[in-house]
Amino acid sequence: MIDPSTCANANQLAHASGFVTALGHFVGDNKVNYFRGSRSVSEQALSALGGSSATVQVLADNRYLFTACPARECGGSAAAIIVNEYGQIEALGFSSYHCDTACDDFRHLDFYVRKSGDNVPLIAALKAWGMGDPLKSTLWRPEADQGIENRMDVHTLP
Repeated sequence: MIDPSTCANANQLAHASGFVTALGHFVGDNKVNYFRGSRSVSEQALSALGGSSATVQVLADNRYLFTACPARECGGSAAAIIVNEYGQIEALGFSSYHCDTACDDFRHLDFYVRKSGDNVPLIAALKAWGMGDPLKSTLWRPEADQGIENRMDVHTLP
């Protein structure tokens, strides 16, 4: 079991014993096009969470928000993960340009939560991260956020 209180940032969390396995169990093996084309959700998350990361943010109800961006690729591309006090993953978020063979000109937000449980505070925390000034300040082109409210998707996991 991962003790999130011992991880100062997402990079430490991503390298914690058991994290990669827990992430794979949480999201499964679906392929997506966030930072790179046709890679698993967990692979995309690890590529960001192992990069440049901010200090962990402690949320209400003994939850922890870890955020990071892929190495040398911040520019609005990032991932966020929320774990509970026992290190169990409760939500995952991506800020990306939906890259396949080429990347979209506009930023997208994709959030993953389980279908059971109270997801309202989790989604609210991910939206606050995705729309917050720290992430927006990394954008190479501020116009990439025009209409982002219409490019937010919540993916419900079993």
